[in-house]
Amino acid sequence: MRAENGPTPAPGQQGAGQCPVDFDFFNAPAEYRRVAAAHAREGAFYSGRGSGFWVLTTYDGICEAFKDEDTFTVGRVSAAEGAEEERWIPLTVEGDQHTQWRRRLASWFTPQRVRELAPEIRRNARRRIEAFRDKGEVSFNEDFARPYVLENLMTAVGWPLDGLGLLLAINRAMIDSRSAPDPREAAYGELGLPALEKFARRHIELRRAEPADDLTTASFDWEIDGTPVSDDDRASLLCVLFLAGIDSTVNHMANAIQHLARDEEDRARFLASREIRPAAVEEFLRANSCMYPGRMAVHDGAGGHAGRGQTVLLPLALANHDPEVFPEPERVDFDRERNPHIAFGTGPHQCLGAAFARAQILTALEEWHDLLPGYGVPPEQAGSPAPFLRNDYDLRLVW
Repeated sequence: MRAENGPTPAPGQQGAGQCPVDFDFFNAPAEYRRVAAAHAREGAFYSGRGSGFWVLTTYDGICEAFKDEDTFTVGRVSAAEGAEEERWIPLTVEGDQHTQWRRRLASWFTPQRVRELAPEIRRNARRRIEAFRDKGEVSFNEDFARPYVLENLMTAVGWPLDGLGLLLAINRAMIDSRSAPDPREAAYGELGLPALEKFARRHIELRRAEPADDLTTASFDWEIDGTPVSDDDRASLLCVLFLAGIDSTVNHMANAIQHLARDEEDRARFLASREIRPAAVEEFLRANSCMYPGRMAVHDGAGGHAGRGQTVLLPLALANHDPEVFPEPERVDFDRERNPHIAFGTGPHQCLGAAFARAQILTALEEWHDLLPGYGVPPEQAGSPAPFLRNDYDLRLVW
C-alpha cells in the first residue's frame, strides 16, 4: 500500500507571507476555529509543526480546493508523517482511474441499497439497546455506537460477523495510536494496520474459495483501465472501508446524543416530531464535523497560499462553521433555513457512504429515544461544559 513521493516543497514557500503557528493537526475542532478566527483576513494559516502544512479556513476556499484536482492532488491526504507513502484505494487515486473505482463501489452504497439494509440496521440498533436497557447506565460509544456501526458496515460489505471482536480491537488500537508518542509507529503495531491488512487478505482468500453475494466477491470481476484489480489494491480497498466507515459516524452519533442529553428543548422536539428528525441529523452533521482531509499543492500559490508540494488541510469543522454561510454557527438549530454543509466532503472524492452514515445516525437516534427517552448525563457531569467527543472519549449516559 505504498505510493511514490510527491514533489518537494519549493524553496522559500514554507509558510510564505505568514509567521508559522505551532499547531497540531490532531487538535480538536474548537482549536482549529480559534486559530482560524485569528487569521480570518488571510483565509488560511500555516503550521510549522512536523513537516509543516497549510490550513484553509473558509467555506468557499475549502470547497474550491476539494473540487480542483488540477491544483490540489490526493497524493497526500493527511498531514501525518509518511502520509504520501500510502496508497489507499480509492482515496489516493485520481482522474479516470478514480472514476472507475468509484463507479464500481457506488452500487454498494446507493440510497436504494441503504433502503434495503434499513431493516437490519434498525434490528441491530434495537437489539443492542434492549441488551443494556435494564442496567441504568452505559458507555454510549463502547457499549453501543462502535459495535453498532461496525456491524452495520460488516453486513453491508459482506464480512462474516465472527470477525467483529477482532475488528473492534483493531479499531481501538488505531484510536489509541493517535495519542501515542509516535502515532505512526503505534499505528503499525501488532494490532494496528498490519492486523487490518491481514484480516483483509484472509477475507479475500476466503471469498476466492467460497464466493458469496458480497463486495469482495464482486471485485474479482473488476477491471481498471482494462487490467484486473490486484489483491494488493483489493486489500487496500477493504482497509479503507474499515478506516473510513466507523469513527466519523460514531463521533457524529456521540455528539448528537450528548447534545440531546443536555438540551431539554431540542430533545423534546426530537421526541415529539418524526418530521424534524432528518433536519436535526443534518444540523448535527454540520455542527459536529471533525474530519480534516489533506491535499498536496500541485503548484505555487495553490489556494492563494501554498507552495508546490506542500500539504494543505481542508477541515470540515471550519467550512461548516463559516459565519458567512452559517449564521451563529456554534448554535445547533433544527430550523436552520439554509444548510449546505459538507460534512461528507465535496467534489470528486465526496464520501460514497454518506447515505449509509445518515441512515445509521438517524436510526440509532430514533431507536434510542423510543426505548430510552429518559436518559441523561451523570449528575456529576451535568454542570460542566459539554466536551467535543472524538474517538476515545467515554460518554456515560444514565437513566
